[in-house]
Amino acid sequence: MTIFLTIIYWILLLTAVVSIIFSLPGTFLIVLFNFLYQLVDAIPGIEWRTIGILLAVAIILELAEFAITAWSSRRYGASGPGTVGAVVGSIFGAVVGTGVLPLFGSLLGGFIGAFCGAYIVDFLRTGDRSGALHSGIGAFTGSVGGKLLKIFGAIAMLVMIAR
Repeated sequence: MTIFLTIIYWILLLTAVVSIIFSLPGTFLIVLFNFLYQLVDAIPGIEWRTIGILLAVAIILELAEFAITAWSSRRYGASGPGTVGAVVGSIFGAVVGTGVLPLFGSLLGGFIGAFCGAYIVDFLRTGDRSGALHSGIGAFTGSVGGKLLKIFGAIAMLVMIAR
C-alpha cells in the first residue's frame, strides 16, 4: 500500500507543478498534498516543520509572481495606476481566458490581461499610445517572468521534498 500511495503522491505533485501553467495554485497544491500524505502515511524525512516551510515558500512565490509583474510594468514606465491595472488585468484575464479556451486560456488570458490592464489604464491617463504600449509590454514581460519563477520555485519545492 505504501508504494501505491507514494506513486499517487508523486503523480499529484507533478500535476500540481503543471497546473501552474494553467494559472492554478500549484504551489499550494504541493503543500496540500504533502499535508494530506503526512496525515495518511508519514513521509520519511518530511516533518511538519518542512510542510510549514513549503507553505511559506508557496506564499512567497504567489506574491512574487504579482510583484514581478508590477516591478516590470514600472520598469517599462507604467504609472502606479497602470501597474495596478497590470496586476488586476492579469487576474481578470486568467479568469476570463479559462472560460474562453479551457486549457491554455488562463495562461494566455493572464499574459494578455496584464498587457491590456497596463496599456488601457496608462493610455486613458495620458493619451500617449507609445508610453502605454511600453507599459503593456513591461506588464506582459513581468507576467511571463513571474509565471516562470513560480514554476521553477515549485520544482525547487519538489527537490526539497525528494531530498
